[in-house]
Amino acid sequence: MDAKVMDVLTRVASGKWLGGESLAGLDFSGQNLQNAQLKGADMSRCNLQGADLRGANLYEADLRYANLNDADLTGAKLRRANLTGSTRLGCKIRKWALKYAYIAGDTAYMDR
Repeated sequence: MDAKVMDVLTRVASGKWLGGESLAGLDFSGQNLQNAQLKGADMSRCNLQGADLRGANLYEADLRYANLNDADLTGAKLRRANLTGSTRLGCKIRKWALKYAYIAGDTAYMDR
């Protein structure tokens, strides 16, 4: 596992704020990011497939072209997040959570 990914996971586990950081292109597939404080973080092109993002604060996060397939975003805060070009097949997310998110293009998600 990449050292930067390990560092982020350690900080998330200890409740540290990661807002505004550049995490672009990192592979968090299958990782626990539950309740992560990622407000304004650049997570564009991240692999978040199967990641646990329950309750994560993704307010104004840049998730452009991120792989969110099978990720659990139950209770995640996505207000003003940019999900343009992201894939969300099998993603657990509520439609209302996307109400204020920016999304362009054809995407898919499962409402749970």
